[in-house]
Amino acid sequence: MVKRANPNLGRLTFLVWVLVAVFYFSLSYDYIRISMNDKAFSDYLKYVVQMAGSDQRSPKEIRDLLLVKSEQLGLPILRDQISVHGIGTTLNVAVNYMADVDVPILDKGIYHRAFQHDVTYASPR
Repeated sequence: MVKRANPNLGRLTFLVWVLVAVFYFSLSYDYIRISMNDKAFSDYLKYVVQMAGSDQRSPKEIRDLLLVKSEQLGLPILRDQISVHGIGTTLNVAVNYMADVDVPILDKGIYHRAFQHDVTYASPR
């Protein structure tokens, strides 16, 4: 007669693997979401620099536009993380910030990803 292992042990093992998979999928989703939002912000930054350089916009207007967009995308960008130098054809905008990849249940960042953007006005051809 062969003794069978506890059937609850198999269920518990399966449950642990499911929880681990959910954890990693959630981390991956948050990482991809942050990356996609940063890409959208980068594209918008390039657009704003080109338009602001052509229209001779003030540094305050440029910062305000970028802060509104970062808020829409849920990016943690603060006013002092945006540096605007020059005006018109000498315009240069740099944005440096860190975003946290959160743990699903704890809402605590375990991974910090740094983003750096440096965009200079390029005259139209």
